[in-house]
Amino acid sequence: MNEEKKETEKFYCVFGVGEREFLIPKENVIQILDVTKIFPIPGAPDYVVGALPVKGKIFPAVDLAKVYNIERLDYSDNKLLVIEVKGEKIGILSDITPFFVSFESDIVLEDFIDPEKLFEQLKIRSKEEKKDAK
Repeated sequence: MNEEKKETEKFYCVFGVGEREFLIPKENVIQILDVTKIFPIPGAPDYVVGALPVKGKIFPAVDLAKVYNIERLDYSDNKLLVIEVKGEKIGILSDITPFFVSFESDIVLEDFIDPEKLFEQLKIRSKEEKKDAK
């Protein structure tokens, strides 16, 4: 019976943006980091708050508050949730320390983020912002 239950459970990482909490599939999460210093990226889309160097690599730090129009007060205690989709890695700012949960696979989840759709949404938005800037 326990074997069956494990097969029907799905694992997610919970992170917070402003007053909201979002879920992302656990398998897309690479690591969770403390935000020490974010370096600005000139000309980056508004939702990219900068870049963070991590073990010799640089990840863009994305603020979903700007993507979903959520009020965020400051960036002082943020964590960075590094995710990977199709070989690309980005960091997502979280106002809470991300944690992992599991749900039965038949439960409908609110505020679920599909990483592939998020990447596509960010790419489309970036292209639109570049067009508007011209």
